[in-house]
Amino acid sequence: MKKKLVIITGISGAGKNTALEVFENQGYFCTDNLPGLVVEDFLRIIEEKEIDKTAISIDIRSKLLFVDLKEVLKKIQQNEYFDVRIIFLDSEDQVLVNRYKETRKNHPLSSEFSLLEGITQERRDMDAIKGIANYIYDTTNTTVKDLKKKILEDFGIEKKDSYHITISSFGYKYGIPIDADNIVDARFLRNPFYINELREKTGQDSEVFDYVFDDEVTKEFYDKYLELMTYMIDKYQYEGRDKVAIAVGCTGGKHRSVSIARKLYEDISKLGYRVYIEHRDINKGR
Repeated sequence: MKKKLVIITGISGAGKNTALEVFENQGYFCTDNLPGLVVEDFLRIIEEKEIDKTAISIDIRSKLLFVDLKEVLKKIQQNEYFDVRIIFLDSEDQVLVNRYKETRKNHPLSSEFSLLEGITQERRDMDAIKGIANYIYDTTNTTVKDLKKKILEDFGIEKKDSYHITISSFGYKYGIPIDADNIVDARFLRNPFYINELREKTGQDSEVFDYVFDDEVTKEFYDKYLELMTYMIDKYQYEGRDKVAIAVGCTGGKHRSVSIARKLYEDISKLGYRVYIEHRDINKGR
C-alpha cells in the first residue's frame, strides 16, 4: 500500500499553516517550510521509516535556492511509493496585504520587494505550481473554520474523526489543570474516602464507582452534566476546534472525580468521537 503524502504550497499568507495543522491533527508526520532542494532526500528517508502519512509545506523560499519546484513536484507525483496530493492555497492581493499588516509579519520576498510587489512576484513564480495542484483553495472570503472543514471533506475525513476529546480527573489539593477547557467540581458528591473499606481504593474499582453512582444526587448531577457536555462538545467542534479537554475534580483526585470521568468517557465514546482518558492524581499520596 502506498504511503500518503500531502504537499501544501501556494501564496504566502493564504493559509498554508492552517492547512498543515489539519493534517497534523490527523496524525500525519508534518514538516513546515521544507526547502525544495531537500524534498527528495527527505522522502527517501520517509520511504524507509514506518511513517504512513506525511504532510509537508513548501513555499516561495525554495525558489530562492534555484530549485524548479514544478519539476520537483511532478517527479514526486510519479513516485511509486507515495499517494501524492498537492494543495495550492491562494487569495486576493488586497486580502493578503491586510493579513500581513494585521500580523506584522514580513513577506518572504520583503528583502527584495515592497509587500504588494512581493505578492505579485510570488504569484508569477508560483503560477506553474498551481497548474499541477490537485486541490486549489481560494481563502479570500474563507474563514479558518471553513477552510479546515473543506479540506476534511475533500480528503474524505469524517468530522468526528478530525476531533478528539480528553477527559481527565484531578485533585484540587494538587492544583487545577492548566490545559483544561472545561472544569467541573465534584466535591459536593458524597465521598467514599470516609468509608474505611473504600478509602484505599479508587474510582477504578467497582465498589467505589458503585458507591458514588448509587447516590441520587450523583445520578441527577451526572444526567445534567452529560447533557451539558454533549451540547458543548458539539458547539466546540462547530466553531472549528480540533480538540477539547474536560477535567473533573474532587479533593484528592482518586474517588469521585475518577468515577465521574470514567462514566463520562464511556458515554461520550458512544457518540463516535475519539476520546482519551487520564487520571492525573490517582496514585498521589499513596
